[in-house]
Amino acid sequence: MVKIFQGDYQTIERDVNNWIEVYDPAIVDLKQSMCVMEHNIIVLLTFTYDSKSETQKVRYRMNK
Repeated sequence: MVKIFQGDYQTIERDVNNWIEVYDPAIVDLKQSMCVMEHNIIVLLTFTYDSKSETQKVRYRMNK
């Protein structure tokens, strides 16, 4: 599977960190590109990764 992130640096950094934290992907390859669109630099990160199809139950702990 391929996941593409685009935008400015801070947006991509936040989105990538959230994606890695939630999905814990096995990243195989990473490509980085930059381009200029209307006076803005756009960063494009392309990740090639193996998705995990684990089905785990979510367990909630309640403290009384």
